[in-house]
Amino acid sequence: MVALLSAETVLLVLLLVLVAGLLRSHAEILRRLGPPEEDSRAADSRLPSTAVPPPRNGRPREGAVAARIAGATPEGDALTLDFTGPAAAPTLLAFLTSGCSTCMSFWETLAERRLPAEVRIVIVTHGSERERPARLRSLAPAGVPVVMCSAAWEDYHVPGAPYFILVDGAICGEGVATTWQALASLVGDALEEQREHSPRSAGTRRGLRVDATLASGGIGPGHPSLYPGRANGGDSD
Repeated sequence: MVALLSAETVLLVLLLVLVAGLLRSHAEILRRLGPPEEDSRAADSRLPSTAVPPPRNGRPREGAVAARIAGATPEGDALTLDFTGPAAAPTLLAFLTSGCSTCMSFWETLAERRLPAEVRIVIVTHGSERERPARLRSLAPAGVPVVMCSAAWEDYHVPGAPYFILVDGAICGEGVATTWQALASLVGDALEEQREHSPRSAGTRRGLRVDATLASGGIGPGHPSLYPGRANGGDSD
């Protein structure tokens, strides 16, 4: 009887030791898996967000100031185009490449006057690092300027070719066009939109630019320098 009790006591001790070991293992596993829930929330706040970040360079919106383009012609001459000066006119920027099959029809026909007479056309290609000037010289339509400027494709965020942007001091409209019908529609819609939202004539817009220049020099309405017929600022009889 005594021997049986001793054996049961030994088994009980072994069982307690085994349970204690299991509890310690479980605690160690939990510790390695991570901190408590509140600590986990704090740690999660330090993790990078999985939300999709906004694009760094979206295409320019209508109304944005048209960036100046400076590059070289296929003949090697320097060419700078500024669309915000007093002599600025509506200009269609045709972003084309020499290797684009869809661009070929525009290379061949852009010299034809199919757009409103007040709209001038300028072809913009990549620079000499991506285009061969000799190839561009053979493609250039008569009377249509061609400027090689890769930076312009970046400045205007052009997604590919052919791509067209109508500018008149600011960006009036932009988009892809693969046919003359689509291009004429794009230009016509942009001009109509501009007339509706900017009913001022080109002369009036130039006048406003002159007023802004004078104002920057301290000359405003009523300034004596604007009325040379007046003596010492007084009205003449």
